[in-house]
Formats: sequence, C-alpha cells, structure tokens
Amino acid sequence: MKLQARFIALGLAVAIFAAACTGSSSGASAAASSDEDTGSTLDNPAPTGAFVMFDGSEATFTDYAGTPLVVNWWASWCPSCVAEMSAAFRPAQEQLGAQVAFLGMNLQDEREDALRLVTATGVLFDLAEDPAGDLYLELGGLGMPFTIFIDAEGNVVEKHNGPLTEGQLIEMIDELLLS
Repeated sequence: MKLQARFIALGLAVAIFAAACTGSSSGASAAASSDEDTGSTLDNPAPTGAFVMFDGSEATFTDYAGTPLVVNWWASWCPSCVAEMSAAFRPAQEQLGAQVAFLGMNLQDEREDALRLVTATGVLFDLAEDPAGDLYLELGGLGMPFTIFIDAEGNVVEKHNGPLTEGQLIEMIDELLLS
C-alpha cells in the first residue's frame, strides 16, 4: 500500500507541475507537443520481455507487430485511471479498435480489485499485469495513468504521463499512429 500511495502522490505532483508549467489545468495538450515534457523517445524499440495477460497466457509487445498499439497503465486505486478507462479508453477503442490495438496494463493491484474495475468500466481491450511495475519503470512511467504509443513497426513513438481525455487520446492516436 505504501508504494501505491507514493504513485498517487507522484501522479498528483506531476499533474500539478504540468499545469503550472503550461499555464492550464489539464496540461495535456501542451505536454503532448513537447518531447521533453512527455518523455517521448521517437523510434525507440518497445521492450521485448514477456508479460502475463489476465487470462494467464504470456504475451509481448511484438505479438502486436503490424498493428499500432496503445498501452495504458492503470490501477483500481488510481482515481484518474478509473475515470480515464471509461471516459477516454473505452470510447476510443470503440471508435478506432479496428485500426489500433489497445492493451490495459494493470499496475500493482489485487486481481479481484482489477477485475471489478474492468467490469465496472466496460472496457473490452486486452488486459495484462505489471505487478511489480517493471515495464512501467523501464518505459519511464512517472505518474498514473501512464500511456505509451507503439507504431506498427514496434517502436515507442510517444509516452504520456497523466490522464487523457477522449479527444486528446483520439487526436494522439490519429497523429502518432494513423497518419
């Protein structure tokens, strides 16, 4: 629980800092335009290590080769994650799911809590676990939620720390993965 509290505190601090730096309450639009703010690493190959899917099978980011992929780290203990899943990710997947794959990566949750949230939000995309936060840390996660965008060739083309609205998510997908 102490680590979860630290992630929540860090996420709030990042959001407040981003808002202060951009002069807006959301900070997402300004952050999305600057590689320094988002930690973007254009054409950086995605990690190749395996992770466990909610169904118990193993997968890797390379399993999605040939299809752009949006990976979102979330947890039931993260209020911004809960809101983002149903308000941004579910509608974006409904609109763009034929063109882009979505993967929800659960971070440090009890399985029952994670499954309750999935049911409550109605998300239908692939779900995996990052119980110790290894991938999250490897990819530069600083707050929650945390989203990465992987192109069809398997390169991480953008990272975004903090929540996204439906409009921001769809715009980023269109600009980064579909254009």
